[in-house]
Amino acid sequence: MKYSALGGAIAAVFIAGSAFAQQTPSGQLSYDLSAEVGSVCGAFNSTGTEIDVDFGELANTATTSTVEESAGSASYACNSPNGFTRTFSSANGGYLFRSGTSGGAQNQIAYEMSHGGGSGLSMDWTQLTSAATADLSGAGFLTGQTGGVDFRVYGVRSTNSNANGASHTTVFAGDYSDVVTITLTAK
Repeated sequence: MKYSALGGAIAAVFIAGSAFAQQTPSGQLSYDLSAEVGSVCGAFNSTGTEIDVDFGELANTATTSTVEESAGSASYACNSPNGFTRTFSSANGGYLFRSGTSGGAQNQIAYEMSHGGGSGLSMDWTQLTSAATADLSGAGFLTGQTGGVDFRVYGVRSTNSNANGASHTTVFAGDYSDVVTITLTAK
C-alpha cells in the first residue's frame, strides 16, 4: 500500500510537470498588450462654440448689394480612418427670419455662406436652403485642417418708380436671425 500511494504521487508529479512543459515549451513568457483610442471628430474655433455674425443695419443697403462679414475660421479634426461627413445646416433654410415670425416674403432676408481652405474644405457661396454636405478624409485631419468662413446678406432697400422714386424696404422692420450649424459625423 505504501508503494502504490508513493507511485501515485510520483505519477501526479510527472503528469503535472508534463502539463507545465506543454504550456511553456521553449521557456518563453508572452504579454498580450492592447489599448483603445476613442473617436475624436469635431469642428472647432479658438473663440468658442458660438460665433456672432452681425450684418448691422440693412435698411440703407440696396437689394442689388450685399454685406459680407467674415466669421473667422473653422478647424476640423477627425481621427476616423474612414473620414467623416461635414454638414452645414441652417435652422431657417438659408434665411434670416424676423423675430417672432416663421419667415415669409416680408419677414425673411436671404443670405449665403462660403468656406475656404484646402483638403476639400472649400465651398463656394451657397444659400443653405438644404443641408450642404461634403465627405472628407485623410491623415491631415488628425492634426486639423482650417478654412475661413464668410457670410453675405442681401440688402433690403428698394426704390418704387411708381411712387415718385420713394425709397422703401422689402421687409418689415425688426431683428432678423438664423443659426447655422456645422456637424461632423465620423464614418
